[in-house]
Amino acid sequence: MRERVLAIVNLIAKYVLGADDAPINEQELVAELMSVGFEADEIDDAFTWMESVALKVPDTLVPTEPLREQLTYRIFNHEEQQILSSEATGFLVKIRAMGLITDESCEEIISRALTAAEDSIGLQEIKLIAALTLLSRSSNLWQREIDCFMDNDWKRIYH
Repeated sequence: MRERVLAIVNLIAKYVLGADDAPINEQELVAELMSVGFEADEIDDAFTWMESVALKVPDTLVPTEPLREQLTYRIFNHEEQQILSSEATGFLVKIRAMGLITDESCEEIISRALTAAEDSIGLQEIKLIAALTLLSRSSNLWQREIDCFMDNDWKRIYH
């Protein structure tokens, strides 16, 4: 069931990011999800998960531009290593090194991932958590970066 809920979250994230073929409003989005075979409970679980993980008001605000400060190195503790896949941690290190997120944003993403984890968190899951975290802070500020890392289009980040 977890995979189905994450599939719903992925579809909702595409809707929020303004995918061309996305439904216009929430009722149409729910109707679309139900028409492709998702159950009402699964859809509700996805919205609940998104709310608990991504829609919390952050304690600090993100700067108006990605930071290009001196890179710090983060060592993942045993619990984080058990829950976050190597691809997920590599992704976090990569977007931090590129200046797409701050140390504080990275910590928030990790915290939300650990809170949401039932099993391990893979690459796609950490991308969704990162995207939703950044969107919860400022959807317009990070739109391009979110699109790039969701599509694995690293070249477009610099252009």
